[in-house]
Amino acid sequence: MAEKTFTTKTVPPKKSVVDDKLKPTAEMHILVGGPYKDVNGEEHRYGHTALRIKTDKSDKTYDFGRYGEVTGMFGESGDGILRVWTSFGLYIRGENALGRKTTDFVYAIFDSQANQANKYFDGLIAAGSELKGKSNSSRKVYKLAQSYHALGPNCTTLSMDGAKVAINNIDSGATKFNKPEEVLTFSERLALKAKGGAPRLFLPANLETFLNTANPVKPLRVNVYGSKK
Repeated sequence: MAEKTFTTKTVPPKKSVVDDKLKPTAEMHILVGGPYKDVNGEEHRYGHTALRIKTDKSDKTYDFGRYGEVTGMFGESGDGILRVWTSFGLYIRGENALGRKTTDFVYAIFDSQANQANKYFDGLIAAGSELKGKSNSSRKVYKLAQSYHALGPNCTTLSMDGAKVAINNIDSGATKFNKPEEVLTFSERLALKAKGGAPRLFLPANLETFLNTANPVKPLRVNVYGSKK
């Protein structure tokens, strides 16, 4: 008796059932904004990093920064404010309005990875408090339990911590790209040295160089928004 050949009615012939079920449908965006000058001519040299997690059911951009009280000799610390945007269009419009270029490194991920990244930020939010007077229909604003500090937690370290929850080796090899001397002033470098240096990559410009040249996880695509003035 001839051996029966297995067939399926749900998957086209010669198409792997495993491949069909394991196709990533979510996206993670590491958004790296460059320096800019404001309307008064003041230069903002440090750039900005945010993280966008997009699925078929939700689209959230996590934007951590010094959006509250600022302290320290160089303004290097202050309230840890997390803005969670549900409209990416409004977030990037605000970045463009500053006159900065934002480079968007897009990675394909599974819904389970996206859910874990969202849960990471949910945990930070649960430990903080919402600033309802600053929230609106397109974004929620939270004061986190942890304060902001230039060496971390800052916009880059918090974004990458969230990214690592989704893709655990996303920053593998990034340490050697930690080159603050490329951005910081002489006095800031002296202050950094006095603190023993930075234990991890913490500047957006250094992160962008790493993602462009040495990231072991290749992006699905790279988008560019706005242009440097």
